[in-house]
Amino acid sequence: MRLSVGNAVWALAQFPALSQAQFNNPAGVDIWCGKAYRASNSSFDPGGWFGEPPISTVPLLDLRVRPRMSIYLETETTGSLLIDASISYQVGQPLQSSQFARSMPSSAALRVEIFANGILLNTTRITVGSTNNEVPIDLKTISPDLGASNVNIRATLGCNTTYVASTDFFLLPSPDYRGSVSRIDNLYGGLWIQRGDTPWRHIFPYTYYVQWSLYWDDDVTTLDDFSSLGYNVIHIVPTGTLGDNPFPWEKFEPYLDRADKLGLYLQYDVVWDYANLSSMIDQVKHLRSHPSLLLYYQSDEPDGKSNPINSTGIAYKKIRELDPYHPASLALNCYDFYYEDYAAGGDIILPDVYPISSNTSYSTVYDTVCNATYGCCGCDDCNGTFEDISSRLDEFHRRDNLIGWSKTHWFAPQAFGNETFWTRYPTAAEEVVMTMLGINHGAKGIVMWDFPTSVDILNVTNQLATILTSDRMADFILQSPLTMSLTVQGADRVDAAAWVSAEKGQILLSVVNLNYGNHNGDINILFPEGVELASVNEDIWGGVTWSIGDGGNVVTSNGLVGLQASIVILDSI
Repeated sequence: MRLSVGNAVWALAQFPALSQAQFNNPAGVDIWCGKAYRASNSSFDPGGWFGEPPISTVPLLDLRVRPRMSIYLETETTGSLLIDASISYQVGQPLQSSQFARSMPSSAALRVEIFANGILLNTTRITVGSTNNEVPIDLKTISPDLGASNVNIRATLGCNTTYVASTDFFLLPSPDYRGSVSRIDNLYGGLWIQRGDTPWRHIFPYTYYVQWSLYWDDDVTTLDDFSSLGYNVIHIVPTGTLGDNPFPWEKFEPYLDRADKLGLYLQYDVVWDYANLSSMIDQVKHLRSHPSLLLYYQSDEPDGKSNPINSTGIAYKKIRELDPYHPASLALNCYDFYYEDYAAGGDIILPDVYPISSNTSYSTVYDTVCNATYGCCGCDDCNGTFEDISSRLDEFHRRDNLIGWSKTHWFAPQAFGNETFWTRYPTAAEEVVMTMLGINHGAKGIVMWDFPTSVDILNVTNQLATILTSDRMADFILQSPLTMSLTVQGADRVDAAAWVSAEKGQILLSVVNLNYGNHNGDINILFPEGVELASVNEDIWGGVTWSIGDGGNVVTSNGLVGLQASIVILDSI
């Protein structure tokens, strides 16, 4: 984030170790995302392409197991596992039954046995082709430990066809300190936090990256001002004196204490060098017991800088060793450059895609073309449209699924301009479109680059903060299944998503017009089979008049104006 908004030259000048770290470039060739970008250098194959598993000629059973929560505490008595038995043609073990090879009946069941450290915990039956089967387990049968317990499942199909899968399961002793503990819900991707002995609560982070030297360093009261705007998390980018070694704790700790009093959570931006982890170790030891700590942010665009591909994994392992009670995040800038290696370093991945007001096919900074193997245009392998955002999130999720990961994704919208590749700031409407499009495609947190921003953007994000940080929205986005890319009739380039809460008997619908021009006439949003709509309950954002159509769809007869976003709550039958 903070390095790409300048340019690669600035980054290399400020951080000369980066040029030494880059590993795939010819001598003397500056690179970003592994690609040469200067007119004086030629294109070369950067490598690092995501490896697609081969297509199988027979159906595969993709059996998986993962804990519902990324960590549990010894004070909890019950937990659960999520078991998938999906059918794939790229990942899994062959379905041996000739019956399955012919027809794959959806009613076929697997008998599943669950073991922890060799001890049988539970048995259950799940349907072939199903996902997210939640199976309770008694946590009293697992001994608390800072390390992971090994959970295995053995699934039997028919009389003698057996499939196996395993996962790490963390049941941690209660921390010696009474600060904060946070964890990820692997079913819905949301972040949950517990402060001291208080109950767990979910949080949808909505905030900005804020550089220390451009805002916070003025006075600790800047936290009061920022909190009053409605944001619930702070991300202090360690520019200026926060980059000093040793770390200036005497200057920083008053901000931590004030954040705690204001109820702000901290995504802590770790300052570290992959060649020397001593500073990172010191920071984690200082921060791990603080009640405001939500998570660590351990790498910023390591793929763009071409840091050693194992560097994020090394940092993640060390942070986890020092503090297993908080997850870690990182931002990735590249579309396809050693994704699996760099993303291994984060529980939460933030793609930063900046498509507004930039020429994504020709670099106006370096006077070169930009393509899959050459050039730097500020938005890697982008087309300069809003769809760059949704396609990046969808593609990262697809890769995670093929790898076998259960990672959470946040999103970093563009809130800057008038520099290098970007000729202007986004408008307020563009900012809302980028944010809601990211949420529609699975982002469970939003961190905008960067603050201070334009007056128009700040005004609209202040308004959006009151909605996105509310428990009501978090109940939907973080506790209900998401249906993306709903069918839209009557308009193109309109993105719609819904979160269906069976518990509430309600549905959150988000609709975003990606066109700068208006759509006139009827627009129909079709819901999947099994979702029955009763009425429109409340308009949350956008002022669009929706109604329930005869076919059970949601319709507006007034169309949508350019870049209009609509958030509405529907009642279900």
